[in-house]
Amino acid sequence: MNRSGLLLGAWIMALPTLAMAGPRPWLAAGLGGSTYSMDDVNEDVGGINTLLAGSGLKMDEITKGLTFGASGGVDLGNGFGLGIGYDRLTASTDVGDFSGGIEYHMPANLFRALGRYSFANTGKSRGFLEAALGRVTSAGEVRLTVAGVGSQVGKLEGSGLAFEAGGGGEIWAGPQVAIVGGVGYRHASVRDVKLDGSPVYNASGDGYSIDYSGVFLRAGLLFALVP
Repeated sequence: MNRSGLLLGAWIMALPTLAMAGPRPWLAAGLGGSTYSMDDVNEDVGGINTLLAGSGLKMDEITKGLTFGASGGVDLGNGFGLGIGYDRLTASTDVGDFSGGIEYHMPANLFRALGRYSFANTGKSRGFLEAALGRVTSAGEVRLTVAGVGSQVGKLEGSGLAFEAGGGGEIWAGPQVAIVGGVGYRHASVRDVKLDGSPVYNASGDGYSIDYSGVFLRAGLLFALVP
């Protein structure tokens, strides 16, 4: 075998070792749930319920919602890793009868950059700590419906900084697939909300906010792209 052949053979034999020693990329997807603050929104709900007093109707406050999302990153070695993630936060409440109704549909998009520290493996499992910084953007709307007249929809616009801190664990079901779960606290508030382009204010005269801050849970699957 010539020298080129020997080098090629050595390179092929070294690939598994290099893969283990170098950065290890991963992808994850899952579902979860969150609690929300929603002070200004629930202040609106309280006002609506005051108007509905005696009608037998009541609008529920928004205190929680489902989330779903995906993330990806790379394990850099020595337990440290970096990544990016996206979560769709859902939140809604409504009230109405045959004469009409009102609906607060309050989803938001959360994009985050994350840093993770993973502890040493314990058999097929390991724990981790994670912190993330990102931005939350409203995709909400308020819909007012009057029977025989139709519906009017107002778009809620705005964004704000988001921060998360928490921890979790991975249980490896195979060489490249793990069940992953986590819990933590999120601060994420859409500030100075606009309704169809016009500023909105709360009862105190301050800029209206949609506050998604609260405790979150996540669970899903993680896929290591390199064994």
